[in-house]
Amino acid sequence: MRDEFLRMLYEKHFEKVYKYLLPKLGFDKDAAADCAHEVFDEAGKKYDELKGHPNILGWLMTTAKHRLHKHWRANARAAARSVPLELAASIPDGRDPFDAVELTEGDIADVTQTVLSGLGESEYAIYRLFYVEGLSFAETAQALGITEKAARARLARVKAKLKNRIAELT
Repeated sequence: MRDEFLRMLYEKHFEKVYKYLLPKLGFDKDAAADCAHEVFDEAGKKYDELKGHPNILGWLMTTAKHRLHKHWRANARAAARSVPLELAASIPDGRDPFDAVELTEGDIADVTQTVLSGLGESEYAIYRLFYVEGLSFAETAQALGITEKAARARLARVKAKLKNRIAELT
């Protein structure tokens, strides 16, 4: 019964889960297939919960999203730990590659100013309140006269904009 249910689930939904994952993993077919299989492995572990679930496809897609994020985090950690061979060879003692770069406080201030100059007045206001003054979401929202949910949303947009600005500069 369990195996039959899982086989039906796999046959009916594997392609949908795979097609969801494929573009999000840079069209890496192996990575998409591995993540999709992990979703169905998880479904096998949660058989008792799933057999009466009202929205199995929704559960599978949510699980696929979680597997995708887990994959991204693992790859980001691996990339952060790796140093390109040509850079590693140029570091005399083999320690942190940023030890080999001399940045003055002026350099840091210039880069910070360049990145922040891409923010509008209201964006900079929420950035300043939350990051510079260290206010909580509730305090930031109160200072701006908006709801806490709106403050969180605006701050998320500001963070995304800053990340894009930094990416443009590198």
